[in-house]
Amino acid sequence: MGLIETDKLKPIWRPTNPHDRFCRRTAFHPMYASDFLKSYGDPLLKKYVDLDNLQEAPTSHLSDELKELILDAALTTRLLKSPSLSEVYCHMEHKSKPSRTVAVQLLAGVGFSLRFRWLQSGRPESSSFDPPIPLMIVVYNGVEDWDGEIWFQDLFPDLPEELRSFVPQFQVFVINLRRFRYGGLPGRPETQAIAESMMRTTDGTFIDHLPGIFTHVAEADLSEPLRLDLTRSIASYGTYSVQATAEQIVDTITTVFKRKEFSTMIETITNSYVLECIAIGEARGEARGEARGEARGEVRGIEIGANKKQAEIVRNMKRKGLSVKDIADLTGLVPAEIELLD
Repeated sequence: MGLIETDKLKPIWRPTNPHDRFCRRTAFHPMYASDFLKSYGDPLLKKYVDLDNLQEAPTSHLSDELKELILDAALTTRLLKSPSLSEVYCHMEHKSKPSRTVAVQLLAGVGFSLRFRWLQSGRPESSSFDPPIPLMIVVYNGVEDWDGEIWFQDLFPDLPEELRSFVPQFQVFVINLRRFRYGGLPGRPETQAIAESMMRTTDGTFIDHLPGIFTHVAEADLSEPLRLDLTRSIASYGTYSVQATAEQIVDTITTVFKRKEFSTMIETITNSYVLECIAIGEARGEARGEARGEARGEVRGIEIGANKKQAEIVRNMKRKGLSVKDIADLTGLVPAEIELLD
């Protein structure tokens, strides 16, 4: 896999839910979605949809509030085995609890997307409007049993048979990660790391199995910026979701990556992750308020000496060859501050 700039991995928006945020950065990102859908999705997707050429679909017509409510991600591609190469819109959503009403959520996303395309086309006559084919995909990683079968008309048990042809009907593709077993997860190592992170976060075993998760990352055929980005995404996910401590994660990263001969990355990863922990801790402290000052105390412990050490971290990143833009993305510092540190 060639070197890819980290700005191509930046999500267009950041959901507040840690599961959605992680999916948006990993499983639902075009960089990883292809192998994820091939490995865990319905075989029909692989048979009829060009999963090798997924692209981020435009969502600028949706406000952040609407994205939070109706859509985790939208990916666009083409049909396979079709002379017209019709466009396909994959509407992606994550759920950690069984939900039939996700069909309503996805239908709303489809409606907004189709309307946007219709307006883009200059509102032509219906005969000339060529809309993308909408497919709806849910990834479920909850602990409750769920058969994962979602038909829109099932929401209306009292619907008279005579009216069924007048009410929309569609099925949602559901990827139920509970159907897969540890030790035999399909996909490339980076895909296994993503899936196992999601599964273990919800079943309560994430912290205990950090070495195995990060070993997948170490074994993946990724460029250094991509390996760094995926490592930080998993670390942040665990910190937000199960409150894994910085010490637990940094110790695991150091041990696994040193064993896998990635020692040149360890310092960059751990230093940038400490800064991420500071930001996460501050967010936790604000959310819990003064009455829950224990979290604030933990953050203060991390913050001691952080400002003093920040210049050293940035210098180390520069020596590793990271650009000012990459360092800004990783640390949250503005480029002007970084450029002042030699």
